[in-house]
Amino acid sequence: MQSLVTGALCALLLLASPLALAEWQLDGDTSRISFVSVKRGKMAEVQRFDQLSGQIDDKGAVRIIVPLASIDSGLALRDERMRNSFFEVERFPEATITSQLDLSLYDDLQVGQSRSETIDFNLDLHGQQRRLKSEVLVSRPSEGRIEVATMEPLVLKLVDFDLEEKLEPLKEVANIPSITPEVPVFAVLGFRQVIKQNP
Repeated sequence: MQSLVTGALCALLLLASPLALAEWQLDGDTSRISFVSVKRGKMAEVQRFDQLSGQIDDKGAVRIIVPLASIDSGLALRDERMRNSFFEVERFPEATITSQLDLSLYDDLQVGQSRSETIDFNLDLHGQQRRLKSEVLVSRPSEGRIEVATMEPLVLKLVDFDLEEKLEPLKEVANIPSITPEVPVFAVLGFRQVIKQNP
């Protein structure tokens, strides 16, 4: 009986463990990063990456991998051009997002609650790194899940990542006069809790 009670108490402690005692694995099925490109100053096209991976470890270190070859614009030919001519995936196969969070700040976030935060992060894209910030909504829809979504688009300047010049071949092959070199980016990221077991 004593061992049964002890086991039950241990299970309850695991379920009630704060965020700072757990790791959080990115849920690729429910996570997405998308962006909007504007052609001719008026034609908007939505493209996305939905094969993401990553985690937040128990120290609050965030690392998210964006495989650039997974771009999906709805048109296979456009995807091929974006992979080869724009992102140059053979040289730069992925973008990486890293950050450092204080997980103890979220311990009081109860199931069903949300909180807006401004998060600083580093974006490594096309061989260039930039320190950025974004206002996000952090939600806890269930005990073992948190979600992070941008509250407004993050506008990336392609010149900061040596990508503005890559618009020229895209304009030529598509026979269009312009593609806007500033790109609004949106993100919805879901994380599943992974309880760390004591050795």
